[in-house]
Amino acid sequence: MNKNTTDITLSAYFNDIVIGYYEDEDLVKQFGRQLGFDVDMDTFMAVSFQYPSDMNVKPEDREKLTDAANAIIALSDINRKIGGKQIITCDSGDCVILVMKDKSAMRDLIPQIKETALQEVEKIESDRKIRVGIGTIESGIKGIKHTYSNAQDAVKAGEIFKKDRVILEYMGMEIYSSINQMVVNFGDRLTRTVLKQLGETEKRVLAKYYKCKEDIAETARQLGMSEDDVKTSLNMVRINTGLDVNDTEDNFKLHFIMIAKKVLENDERIKKNR
Repeated sequence: MNKNTTDITLSAYFNDIVIGYYEDEDLVKQFGRQLGFDVDMDTFMAVSFQYPSDMNVKPEDREKLTDAANAIIALSDINRKIGGKQIITCDSGDCVILVMKDKSAMRDLIPQIKETALQEVEKIESDRKIRVGIGTIESGIKGIKHTYSNAQDAVKAGEIFKKDRVILEYMGMEIYSSINQMVVNFGDRLTRTVLKQLGETEKRVLAKYYKCKEDIAETARQLGMSEDDVKTSLNMVRINTGLDVNDTEDNFKLHFIMIAKKVLENDERIKKNR
């Protein structure tokens, strides 16, 4: 986007913003007015349709998402009025950015977005799970960048922490997104000291213990073990690491370490498959 640009689609406009390809902010605002909205006063929210992060997404895969993306675009009066190409690519799929006059109007639209997105995802023929990320409601140039990245971050966190969900709204996933980012950056340092002191049985029991909300009986049932064996494994964790699940602070540390392990394994799997 530069001063020599004479015509621009909404797709190209948003794409140039999220990749930072524009000469100055005044030009961005000018083109926004030409398209039919005020960058500073109106509100924006990204909705992304994404394949799993470890998938090598091809053009034909993205084409399968087109109808779903267009169905979301049709929910906004402003987007419909603008028309033309509006879909932009994201890490593992396609994304659209909706425009509304204010936050209240955008917020009121979210239930319809979720319902429509679910219906559209069910129509897509794919053997891979497709998830829908809903970004934050934002204004301004920085806000457009934020909602675009937040929609994708919600999906990335959902892949790890909420695997069964199709609709992943950033406002409900922000803590998971923050944990995910922190672990990817620092997780190896956080986990290596403790995990290297545990055997595979202790790791397996500890992971299931937290998945079962620290219920020993349910942990034993799901693992096909006796409750005494579960207690013995948790005691071995205490002996080998000095961290006791019955101590509030130690329990928090162990739970976080198991979350970090899960995130790092997922990150490694994605890297191997790309």
